[in-house]
Amino acid sequence: MQETQVSEQTSRRSGRLSYKWVVLIVAVIGTFMSALDQTIVNIAIPQIQNAFGADIHLVQWVFTGYILTQGVGTPTTAFFSDTLGLKRFYIACIALFTISSTLCGLAWGLPILITFRIIQGLSEAGLVPISLALIFREFPRNQRGLASGIFGVTVLLAPAIGPTLGGYIVSSLGGASFSLSTCQWVFSAYCSPSSP
Repeated sequence: MQETQVSEQTSRRSGRLSYKWVVLIVAVIGTFMSALDQTIVNIAIPQIQNAFGADIHLVQWVFTGYILTQGVGTPTTAFFSDTLGLKRFYIACIALFTISSTLCGLAWGLPILITFRIIQGLSEAGLVPISLALIFREFPRNQRGLASGIFGVTVLLAPAIGPTLGGYIVSSLGGASFSLSTCQWVFSAYCSPSSP
């Protein structure tokens, strides 16, 4: 506890953000992106159906595969975080999430898109539990409520923003003639450096 207070005073004097706040910012951004990704695609399902020329039952697997994989992968988080360590596993999840998001944007067919979404769901499965573990490890007991509140607001806002943002992207970039490039933009807009 005394070491934490000394490092906070040192970071205040040097004008830097203390490490615990950096951890919170990284956890909030990672969780926000993964929670946003759960819902941003929902509004585009009819347009994805038209772009790939598939029936609705196949296209629904874009969302269903993601959610099922996330549910199956979440219980494995404890094992992998114990094996690899919290930071390494979090970085691996974020890296895999970013790569799979980019690959979703580059998908050339519906089966490939579903496969990349399944990988994306698997990478997202550990983000929330690991984020909370990192936050609780870095913040002292008297500040955990504040950190949890900031984290919780993010988790609640992202699913509300997702359909709105997805609808905006679809309506402004694609409209009735939703093209494959618009579908790709929905998946890679927030992670690909070359996106519009």
